[in-house]
Formats: sequence, structure tokens, C-alpha cells
Amino acid sequence: QSSIPATTPLFSPSISAGLILCEGIGSLTPPYMKGYAENYHLEIVMGNFGSGVPSMSISGNQDNLFDLASILEGGRRPDLNIGIGIANLSTSIGPGTYGKNALLAQPDYDIVLLGKTGGGSLSLQKMLSGKDSTITFKIFEAVYKYPFDLMTDGYGCHLFAKLIQSCSMNQLGRITLKITSQSELFYKASVYKDGARSMQKLIKVLVGSPCISLVISAAYRRFKDMMFSKEASSVIIKCLETLDEQQNEVLYLAAMNHFRELATHVRGCVSLNNFINEMRGPRRGQLLDLISSHAEFLSKDPSGNYVVQHVLGLGDLKYSEKICSLLKGKFEELSLLRCGSHLVEKCLKSPGMAHYVVDDLLKISDHQFLHLARHKYGNFVIQQALRVTKNGNISHHQYLLEKLLNDDALKVGFGRHVFNLIATGISDD
Repeated sequence: QSSIPATTPLFSPSISAGLILCEGIGSLTPPYMKGYAENYHLEIVMGNFGSGVPSMSISGNQDNLFDLASILEGGRRPDLNIGIGIANLSTSIGPGTYGKNALLAQPDYDIVLLGKTGGGSLSLQKMLSGKDSTITFKIFEAVYKYPFDLMTDGYGCHLFAKLIQSCSMNQLGRITLKITSQSELFYKASVYKDGARSMQKLIKVLVGSPCISLVISAAYRRFKDMMFSKEASSVIIKCLETLDEQQNEVLYLAAMNHFRELATHVRGCVSLNNFINEMRGPRRGQLLDLISSHAEFLSKDPSGNYVVQHVLGLGDLKYSEKICSLLKGKFEELSLLRCGSHLVEKCLKSPGMAHYVVDDLLKISDHQFLHLARHKYGNFVIQQALRVTKNGNISHHQYLLEKLLNDDALKVGFGRHVFNLIATGISDD
């Protein structure tokens, strides 16, 4: 047997008495709490010790705690004594026991553990629905001490959401301050799906409250890290969706300060595109202008090119023109790159921008043009150029065909895709 250091606030004394620690992984340990006995397996034994009654372990199936939930609701269990364990009830549970009295007698972390089970979470939510201020206060004080435990738990997050809808404005302010003042835990909790969902629920509840500035400030402090995470970035996007331009101002500025790092990150580029979609006001134009001004650098990056493509896809002539003009003279080079070829195709399909690409292609030698048509990435650019010029600019279309016709070298390798397109007839789309 092993022991947890006395300074580690994992369980209340009532639970510790019924806790067996074995080597393994602690299924009840909050996932974001590094160093909190993560090398232990936690087994909580419930039963009347010494009576011969089999004990119940919740390490394998936490839903056994639904029995305790029934007790808290005032259910009848005439045949079972709870000796040492989560309930901390030393006498028989009889027909006269009521849920409120049982709940008020429990240590705070026992309530948190109960909220992290299916039946327990539902029971506590039901008790909150009764709008009894004494019960709300009791549950609030427990959650206030261990908010991240519930926020990141699949069952606990629903109890957390119900609590922040039920508590007073003063209590809401207290718990918001507690959550946002711990920057590292705020970030680590946000990278989990349930934690991010809890943060989003909190933002929704705080609309119209001055406490929302606490969430904005916390998100700003860890902005880049959160934007590198799929789940955590959804918390920032929720702020953009829910709040006005003035409230989101610091997040807008953070995006402008970190746009290069975000654009060239495999996950950050997706978050940045989502961020752009939700931006409002003049800051959006400033960010788009920054991205357009760095189009040459970003277009060669495996992630950055997707951000440039996204800006082109917005259909704003001002930024499309700026991007294509900066890339003029570099379209052949980009066409030979996997990421670059996608961007060149996007430029070709952008309204009014095809001539930038076609002019570049027509200036290169016939040998270079044929190499491009036979290249594993470049052949897609040539095909797209043929399609967009068929109706858009017939003279350019003819010049492109003249560079390709009567060349048997197109019939092999990747060039056959271009050959087949010409042979079967180029569609109008």
C-alpha cells in the first residue's frame, strides 16, 4: 500500500478512511491536475465493515453511487448500513431520512465526487431545481472549492452548468473569479471537451455581467496556447459569437499580434480561420490586411497557405487583389509545391484574379510549361487554368492550348490528366 502526501487535497477525511490505494491509474483523479496521485488506482469501498456484507467498489463502475443518490433524494434503504465511505453516514438509513438533511451533512469533496457520477449529478441537479437557498449554498461551496474537478468531468459539467444558472450574482462572481484567477488551470481545463463546454456555458450566463471581463482577461493571457487547441479555441470563439466588438477588443488585438504564429501552426491555422469568420468591425479588416501583406511567406507554408486561401474565399476584391499582386512572378514556383498548388488554384477561381496566374504561366518557356503539366502537383494548376479561361478569356485559353497540343510527352505520367482533359473536352465550369 502507498500513501498520498498530507499536503495533497484529494479527499476529505471521511473518504480517506475507506480508501484503498493500489498501483495503477487513478480514474477519479481530475485529468488536468498533474502530480495529484496520477500513479494510483483509487477504490472507494462502501459497506458495513465486519458485518460480512460484500463491499462495493466504484473504481470499475462509478454508477454504483446512484444508490447514494437515491439516499440523498430521500430514498428508502432499510437493509443497508453505510459504514465508512462517501456518504459518511454512521447509522442505518430508514424511511425517515430526507435528501436535504443527508446532503447538508456531507463534506464538500464528497459532494463533488457524487456530482462526477451519472446518478449523483442528476440527483444534485434535481435538488438545485427546487430553488432551496440552503441546498444551493451547500452545493455552491463544494463546487467553489473544486470547480475544475466538475467542469472537466462528463457528468460533473452538467452539474456545474446547472449551478451557475441557479446561484446568485454574488456567488457567480466569486466562482468566476476563482476560475479565471488560476491561469494555468483555466487553460488546462479548456483543452478538454467537457471543460471547454463548461467555459462556454459560463460565458453565456455572464452576458451582461461585468464579470465577463474576467473571462476575457483569462483568455487573453493564454490566447496563443488556447488557439493551438481545438477545444480551448472554441472558448475564444464563443466570446466572439456572444459578446460585442468592444468586449472582444483585446482578443482582436491578440489575434493581430500572433497571426503569423497561428497561421503557420497545424491547428492554429484552423482556429485563425474560425476567428476571422466571427470578427466584427474595423479590426477584422486590419487582420485581413496583415495576412494579405504576408501572402508570399504564408503561401509556401503547409498551414499558412490555408489561411491565405481562406482570405481569398471571402470574395473581398481588395484583399484578393493584394494577395495575387504580391504573388505575381511566383505562381510557377508555387505550382510545384503541394500546399502552393492549392493556393494557385484558389487564385485562378477567385473572381477577376485568373489573369495574374495565366500571365505568369504564359511567360515561362515551353519546356518549363510542359514540366509543369507533367508534374504531380502542377498538372492540377494547368487543368484549372484551362477551365477558367475557356469562357473567361478565350485568347488566353488558346495560348495555353498551343503550348500543350501535339506533344506526345503528355500521354504518360501525370501529364495524361491534362491530355485526357483536352481530349474529352473541357467543361464550362
